[in-house]
Amino acid sequence: MSQITFGSYRVVLELGAGSVSTVYRAEHERLGRVVAIKALKSTIAPTSAFAVQLEREARLLGELSHSNIVLLHDFVKTDKEMYLVLEYVDGFSLASVLSGLSAKKGLLTPDAVAHIGAEIARGIAHAHDRGIVHRDIKPANVLLSKSGDVKIVDFGIAQRERLATADELISEPRKHTPTATPSEGFGTPAYMSPEQILGEFVDARSDVFSLGVVMYELCCGVRPFDKDDKSAEAAQRIRRDPPTPLRVRAPDVPRALERVIMRSLAKLPSDRYSSALAVADALDDFVRARIRGPRKSLVTRALVKAQLIEDTFDQSIAAVLEERRAPIRPALLGFAVLALVLAIGGGAIQLTRGGEQKEVATGGAPLELVPARMGFLRVVVTPWAEVFVDGQRIDVTPFARPIPLSPGVHYVTLLHPNAPAEKRSVKIVPGETLSLDVTMNMTGAGIEDADAGESDVEAAATAKRGEP
Repeated sequence: MSQITFGSYRVVLELGAGSVSTVYRAEHERLGRVVAIKALKSTIAPTSAFAVQLEREARLLGELSHSNIVLLHDFVKTDKEMYLVLEYVDGFSLASVLSGLSAKKGLLTPDAVAHIGAEIARGIAHAHDRGIVHRDIKPANVLLSKSGDVKIVDFGIAQRERLATADELISEPRKHTPTATPSEGFGTPAYMSPEQILGEFVDARSDVFSLGVVMYELCCGVRPFDKDDKSAEAAQRIRRDPPTPLRVRAPDVPRALERVIMRSLAKLPSDRYSSALAVADALDDFVRARIRGPRKSLVTRALVKAQLIEDTFDQSIAAVLEERRAPIRPALLGFAVLALVLAIGGGAIQLTRGGEQKEVATGGAPLELVPARMGFLRVVVTPWAEVFVDGQRIDVTPFARPIPLSPGVHYVTLLHPNAPAEKRSVKIVPGETLSLDVTMNMTGAGIEDADAGESDVEAAATAKRGEP
């Protein structure tokens, strides 16, 4: 079998194929550069009407340059062939992640869902700023790289958000076809917005709806309009039925994240977020309130959890170091300093009392301010509370990091001005993280405050966007 080439690129592997095109992994013969080639099938002539979709994708991608969108390097069209030279993403699709998690009955963490969702939102927001609506946001069209990047692919059915002018319709009618209906194969019905299903003109908020479906599925493994019965197709349910509340299928998902997802799934475009950037802001605020430091590890850990890549020794060490780099709370720092003072003072006393000794036994292990085999306590409180551990005030929830504690029993007190104090005893095991999830018993005066506390993240994002 002869080697397939496209110009200076030699095909190494076929990655996938559709009805119109085939995607290959290829290398530049002289430079050794690895790329993805999306080529029109040899059975379709470049002058055919079926080739218009691929050429339109190239033209639209040529206007985009964003870290969350696959990059177009080149576009070649001759009398015999047509192909795109694209950035090669060494990783897996989000659909593969979902499949891997389903096989082992696992789910992504809320932090990973929010981070991946924010990355997708930033990518489509970049396209929207240039008047381009993707129209096919779904797990198969999102790639996660092994290094933690999130990339949107396949702009084959993307369209201009603005309506075409009369001159454009006359001079280039093929570039400005109206929004296609599901029967024409444009879009994936299970992820399409109600207005796209109805064949109406769509704008950026249609992609927001599709992103909401994707995030919902990442949280609980099923889509918001999926039903056990087969009484109606997905497209009919999206148009007619309300989505199943996320808390019904995933009660452990934080309310702040649930609000972002469910608002994105509103039937009416006017009830959704006004832009993908607004979604990204809300998700960023959610993640920022829970973790600090680089977030790419959330993506790589998702690939590990789906058993798509191995959890190497280096990755494990990096994860441990990341946990230990967490800022030490003032109370814990005080304990560490006190321990150091006592250790030094004890040594001085020993030297004073044992003046006749020529040597002082110091032991084999160096002094550690934080034990190497410490454990961690993660505290989650609804709506919020001041946290005290062993009588020392730590912080007010939500925390960005688990609290590092020495092994053994510790006593936790949670205080809220409108609720009785909650007290718990916890046993910390070396090297493990214990989760303490408590709902405060709010009195009548505190109910309104509880609701306000749950929406802090979304309210902050709304204020940042200047929305009412």
